[in-house]
Amino acid sequence: MLPEIQVILYGLEDRKSKLLKDLMTYTNERLRFQPEPQRWSILMTLQHIILGEQGIRLTEAELRNNPVRKQLKPGNMLAIVMDVLEKDIPVEVPDMSVEPDGLMELDELIALWDRERKALCDLLEEITEETVNDIMFSHPAAGPLDPVGTLQLAVAHFDTHRRQIDIISSEIQEIVE
Repeated sequence: MLPEIQVILYGLEDRKSKLLKDLMTYTNERLRFQPEPQRWSILMTLQHIILGEQGIRLTEAELRNNPVRKQLKPGNMLAIVMDVLEKDIPVEVPDMSVEPDGLMELDELIALWDRERKALCDLLEEITEETVNDIMFSHPAAGPLDPVGTLQLAVAHFDTHRRQIDIISSEIQEIVE
């Protein structure tokens, strides 16, 4: 795996491990609590993170043999999307395929995440110096992204929703106290 990809991926894996360590200590009631009817629970937020990573793999599979892929070039919207994520500016889910349904249990989500992360790692292993600038993913708002941009977006997306999980958890704690 290319070093610049490996560094970002290790950071993403470390974040995943820390989050799961925390979530494993939560009760099912805490994991499923929705602070308001229109807000996500912790499990819904986790499902959204996982579906986002799954979307990377699925989009790459769609683009792999598409002749249009070579014509796509990264745009300048990534910086704007990253800014929105880093500032926790609320936005609508840009693609319904990553909208959580909240039906899965924590152990099911962990198993799904493990499968998706392995598939993503396998995909990233295939990237070479010759293909590192190829488009890997196309985000509805950020546009076409190469592998490094894709992973940077995945980290920002994770961090945004990790903060969301921490906020939900603190709201639950305030109710309990």
